[in-house]
Amino acid sequence: MAIPVYPEFKAIELEDSSAFDQALKKDPPVISELTFTNIFAWRQAYKFESSLLGGFIILRSLSSGRHIFFPPIGEGDTKGAIVEAFRGGKGIFSRLPESTGRLFENDPGYKLTPDRDNSDYLYYSEELISLSGKRFDGKRNLIKKFKSLQRYEYVEFRAADIEECLFFEEDWCRLKNCEAVQGLENERLAIRQMLENFSRFALVAGGIRVDAKIRAIAIGQELNPQTLVIHVLKADPDMAGLYQLMNNEFVSRAAVNYRYVNMEQDLGLEGLRKAKLSYHPAAMVNKYTLELKR
Repeated sequence: MAIPVYPEFKAIELEDSSAFDQALKKDPPVISELTFTNIFAWRQAYKFESSLLGGFIILRSLSSGRHIFFPPIGEGDTKGAIVEAFRGGKGIFSRLPESTGRLFENDPGYKLTPDRDNSDYLYYSEELISLSGKRFDGKRNLIKKFKSLQRYEYVEFRAADIEECLFFEEDWCRLKNCEAVQGLENERLAIRQMLENFSRFALVAGGIRVDAKIRAIAIGQELNPQTLVIHVLKADPDMAGLYQLMNNEFVSRAAVNYRYVNMEQDLGLEGLRKAKLSYHPAAMVNKYTLELKR
């Protein structure tokens, strides 16, 4: 079923990938949410729907009891498309990149609010690969210690290897009790969607095998011509230094042709924020929420 014209919407389907990919190619995104991989994988958790409006694909979520619109995907009159989507008087726009937010910053009819918890961390790929300099001493030491204690193998995953990744994710979720935490359960389902449709999406993935078993995985893809986005980075939490090693091994292969690596947001989680800041981001990809003033 084709994507309908606004104000009609329909649920996201795998067959929508070509329409989304064409729209994203016209205006390559800077925010991590805007890959079809991400949209499709999280479609159930966010109850995503799409519609066509003024040359754009309009994406909305129904997960919180109200309409939450995401940045228009494609090219054309971005502000006009957002204004039109607001005409019903319901809902808000979320995850707007800074360039879109600036279109409304002096408009008295709208309220623009920074969304720090969902802003992306952007790093120079060269720094994540080399880990050179005093500020990365801790990362290098953790990796060195892991290597001194463990014999490991880096594995570049193909579609045929996905079952092994799925086993790792299920083991990780048993350790973290994902079923009892809605956010982790949603993430588990999203990762399964990525892996089960691996051959349909332009993904790159790798893992660390220790004692013949996968102990860490990473999944990423091109976000725009300058940026690789990492959707998934997970490791056995009981193996010190493995997260750092997995990150370094993955970017050393997957990010060599990109200037930047986008490691997505921290969701306001203190531990995750500390971990992402410890890699010294080159910049934050700021995002905003836009509402009509009442």
